[in-house]
Amino acid sequence: MREQGVLGKTLEMISEAVFPSNIYCACCGSLIDGTRPYALCDSCMEKIHWNNGRTCGKCGKALPETYRGAYCYDCMEHPRGFRRGYSCLTYGLYERELILDYKYNGKGYLGKKFGDILFDRIRWENPEIDVIIPVPIHNNRMKKRGYNQTELMAARLAQRWGKTLAADSLQRVKETTLLRSLSPVERESALRGAFAVTKKGESEIKGKAVLLVDDIYTTGATIEECCRVLLEGGAAAVDFLTLASGGNRRPKGL
Repeated sequence: MREQGVLGKTLEMISEAVFPSNIYCACCGSLIDGTRPYALCDSCMEKIHWNNGRTCGKCGKALPETYRGAYCYDCMEHPRGFRRGYSCLTYGLYERELILDYKYNGKGYLGKKFGDILFDRIRWENPEIDVIIPVPIHNNRMKKRGYNQTELMAARLAQRWGKTLAADSLQRVKETTLLRSLSPVERESALRGAFAVTKKGESEIKGKAVLLVDDIYTTGATIEECCRVLLEGGAAAVDFLTLASGGNRRPKGL
């Protein structure tokens, strides 16, 4: 295992030397130098909405400074199966363009940069975690896309944080339509039964504290379904970490 780790680092160093990843800004494509964090130019660093202010004490969504509660409206309305959630960015137009470009335009190389962002966010919180599990995508979608964007980020996070990556513990057994076109209720219905713990995963998660990794947290339907399956499969607790999360939505009538 140690030899594989050394080999992997050596190959990564060679790849970085031949195809350096910090030449162009990951957002706008401007020329940058290798010292830029996350391969972002100064202008894009300022445009991104970093989730470093007040956050919901349960799901980690950003809270407005004028908001008095400790929890967002969604978490006050709905019981949560997860222990705690964290996110790095607030999901706005700029973040949406960046993430969609990463997922659908073959920019898998951004996974390492996003994994670095995840690491810098979670290391300050430092929750007690045993294994890291990326939210899986269906095999049909994997064949079309060529990679699971969440797994690439999670692999980098596990490497930097020194945690176990258990990417094969959870699988997507039902293909769903694009969730962004569905209402919260429709999302919950579409995702019911979409995930399952694998045979290998039964031993990997039993009695363990799991950190789920995903790209976006909005209504929480995906995280909740994964969490339910993992807890039923024997996990002791489930936290989650996402690259971005949506806003604090007001309930109807308020």
